[in-house]
Amino acid sequence: MPTVPGQAIKEDRLKPRLLVGFLGIPALLWIIWLGGRVYALLVTGVVILGLWEYLRLLRRGGLTPRPIPSYLAALALLAACAHHVGLFGQGLPGEAMGLLFFTIVFLLIMVLQTVEVLFPAGTAWINLSANLLGVLWIAGFGASFILVRSADFSSFGGTVDAAFRLTVSLYVSVWICDSLAYFLGKRFGKKKILPLVSPKKTVVGTVSGLIGALLAIFLLGASGFLPMDIFSSDRLLMLGLIVGGAGQMGDFVESRLKRDFDVKDTGALLPGHGGVLDRFDSLLFVMPLTYLYLVLVVLP
Repeated sequence: MPTVPGQAIKEDRLKPRLLVGFLGIPALLWIIWLGGRVYALLVTGVVILGLWEYLRLLRRGGLTPRPIPSYLAALALLAACAHHVGLFGQGLPGEAMGLLFFTIVFLLIMVLQTVEVLFPAGTAWINLSANLLGVLWIAGFGASFILVRSADFSSFGGTVDAAFRLTVSLYVSVWICDSLAYFLGKRFGKKKILPLVSPKKTVVGTVSGLIGALLAIFLLGASGFLPMDIFSSDRLLMLGLIVGGAGQMGDFVESRLKRDFDVKDTGALLPGHGGVLDRFDSLLFVMPLTYLYLVLVVLP
């Protein structure tokens, strides 16, 4: 039976999507398991590629990206987090890391303002705001990937690597959330939830993603993969809400950005998946909120 053009396009996109997942997911889980500098290097690559995609969108939209200060600030933020968790020897105290973060952002703003004066192009405050947003969103939020993987649960005792298990659980539950939101929304969804932001996303899909995230987190807890002496039922509920709620909001934020620049994907680095930001947009909201929850509630 001949295939219609639309069906052929979907099949052509599905095959590389499955291949990337088949090869990429085991490799990613292995790197998460290794942790330390290897995982930090992966996060650095994701952040720099994501920032490159973002700056390219700015240029497409007629803005003037400032790549050199943006990349340098991104690397500095990631290095500060890596130093804080002890990847470069003795860990940096929290107060010192906070001051270092503030200093990096302060210097970035100063440098961007100076560049706008010395090399004027377009509207200065728009260029400044857009470049600053990219660094804070992608690199600032992205640095939390390192912080979550390196979280110290030693005060709870035991030999289980809780930080590894938590990190894997966040990735897996985000994947389940995204998959259920897509497939159930496409199959049963009719009412659009935010048509001006993401015309194809439905109420059914969004609710399905939230439920899927909650179920995934609770199943990981019930199976013992997430240690219940650390993650009690109320904490599992909060993690599920972070993944299913904030994670999907991260997806909507990126969709809003793409509509502004009239693109379907931020890039084509991952065949069938789009760009790096397309794959990590949800986690860019999930990881920092999870780290805040750990620091404020879970860890003593």
